[in-house]
Amino acid sequence: MILPIRTDNPLRTNPYTNWVLILVNVAMFILQIKSAWINDNCALDPIAPRVYQFVTYQFLHGGVGHLLGNMLFLYIFGNNLNDKLGNVAYLGLYLAGGVFAGVAYMFFGGYGPLIGASGSVSAVTGAFLVLLPRTKVTILFIFFLIGVYEINSIWFILAFFLMDLGQQFIPMLGGGNVAYSAHIGGTVFGVSVCLSLLAARLLPRDTFDFLALLDRWNRRRQHRDLVARGHDPFAFKPMLAGRQKPNPQLEQIQDLRATINESIAQRRLEDAATEYTQLLAIDRDQVMARQTQLDIANELFTRQDHPAAAAAYEAYLKQYQRSGSGQEQVQLMLGIIYSRYLANPSRARELLHTAAERLTGERERAIAAEELARLNLAG
Repeated sequence: MILPIRTDNPLRTNPYTNWVLILVNVAMFILQIKSAWINDNCALDPIAPRVYQFVTYQFLHGGVGHLLGNMLFLYIFGNNLNDKLGNVAYLGLYLAGGVFAGVAYMFFGGYGPLIGASGSVSAVTGAFLVLLPRTKVTILFIFFLIGVYEINSIWFILAFFLMDLGQQFIPMLGGGNVAYSAHIGGTVFGVSVCLSLLAARLLPRDTFDFLALLDRWNRRRQHRDLVARGHDPFAFKPMLAGRQKPNPQLEQIQDLRATINESIAQRRLEDAATEYTQLLAIDRDQVMARQTQLDIANELFTRQDHPAAAAAYEAYLKQYQRSGSGQEQVQLMLGIIYSRYLANPSRARELLHTAAERLTGERERAIAAEELARLNLAG
């Protein structure tokens, strides 16, 4: 038996949606015990399915062990993913992954009523594999002897996926009343959706996401192939006319970005802010992942480095313009910085007016209005 215990990826926000999903699963299990109607009508019937059953089946379970196993995986992997995606996007991934898992179960000829959060949880672990593949997972290994080990999440999740494939398609490996096809469908959904979002830049890229790892592997492979064909990487050869020269500091930039992410993961915000200023000294257009950029900008403001904080907030506004990215709060903060510390009233007014129109909190709107009034009095 192999069970995940924890990950080494610290949470930056409270994963409220994941906690609510776990509570709903437990509550539905209790109702399920007391109501035969729920079992008869809310499980997914693969012969004559009703539309609502593609959602309701996700919250039913076949026993305490079935519930606890799914909730353990959901708690370990779902908290980090909820933190990464945000509450609304995470809920959509969870529910849609469960729907896709139910469709996969029917496509592969499932014959009995389907219940359980396994398909939805598989979508969560599939998304985790793409977005957080280098996260360390501490596992409890029970097989004659008991041991605790650390493993990269990519290998842990891939191992379970390969076991599902084997048990689905190799008859001698299958067994038990387990819908392996739903697990496979959920995992494929989670992986596919997150890869598509990263490729389309609808999710902020990160130095350690799966596409970044794949890109670095491909560059190493190309380098090995060149060397194998006789290329000397240390020999000086002039660039061909008309070709753009590569950035000689690219490797230094990549190393600094990796160092910043490591500092943020360990909550060493002062180090991350210092490393970010070093990064900008090399390339002023560098922007980190959304939450990382915010954390660095806030730290720079805390240490009263107002010009650097303003530059970091401006880079955030330029890079992350989609709704739900907290633009209005950043505009409010940046407007106050320009107004009180950097003597740039025109930019301050522009930001504060925009923020006041978008802010929903009464206190935040009042702060924006007060700052605008102070600017107007000052002329």
